[in-house]
Amino acid sequence: MKKLLALMLVAALVLCMTACGGKKTEEPADTTIAEIETTIDTEEIEVTDTEDTTAAPEETEAPAEEAPTEAAAAEETEAPAEETTEAEDENKTPETKEEIVEFYKKAAAETNKGKINANDQMTLVSLDGGSGLVGGLVSAFEPIAKKALAKNSGSIDHITGGFENLTADDVASATAKSDGKYTTVRINLKEQTDGMNGKSKEGHVGHGVSILDGVQTAIDQLDGVTVDTSNGDIKLHYNNAYIDCKIDNETGKVVSGKWHYTVNVTINNVTAKIGILSATLKDSKGVVEYQVTY
Repeated sequence: MKKLLALMLVAALVLCMTACGGKKTEEPADTTIAEIETTIDTEEIEVTDTEDTTAAPEETEAPAEEAPTEAAAAEETEAPAEETTEAEDENKTPETKEEIVEFYKKAAAETNKGKINANDQMTLVSLDGGSGLVGGLVSAFEPIAKKALAKNSGSIDHITGGFENLTADDVASATAKSDGKYTTVRINLKEQTDGMNGKSKEGHVGHGVSILDGVQTAIDQLDGVTVDTSNGDIKLHYNNAYIDCKIDNETGKVVSGKWHYTVNVTINNVTAKIGILSATLKDSKGVVEYQVTY
């Protein structure tokens, strides 16, 4: 618009000069037009510069650049979810035999770092003299056997068994239930049969509960009884063996429990002597129950 107005003024000046008839050289007229055009161009440049200067601040806004990206916001939202998942995995109740066994072993080892106050007890359930036992020997032997079992019962200050070597292969079945604070573990062990030289922490039951450390160990506890096993055969069959304990989820320690088995003893061709009574035992049988409570 400014340029148009300037041109109109130039045209008016030319008409006026023509009407007046004044003598005017072309040089001044050209000079005037050039000056006006120069002025127009200068004004246009000034206007353009002014618009650019004004627009510059609008193109850069600090808050827009500092705003967090969607990816960053997503990371902040997802982080708590990841932490929750890790916590849930750590407190997950074991399900498989392998998981339950490892859970129990870890708890037993943690508990044995200190001392506990537990009790073990051996009880004579039954005694059958078989065909080779002379009259009176059973009645004489039974109180001696009960006394020997009581002598080897008492308090223990640790989790029993060779649990360090316990594996899923030793387990017939296993369950674990949690109420949030405690996890109750039940491990049913496979049956085990030993001869006269069994080791206390070997075998399925030995790993879980501990067994008789050799038949001679038991014989040595029978006061007033002489036993000759040189030509004999003694079998010990362990069954109904299990671990039933409660574990604190926070401390990872066993807080209570029961370890149990029943051992069936079969004796053949073993000579026993009590005082003046002597006999060779054939198909003689006895049942002893072993239990640890904590």
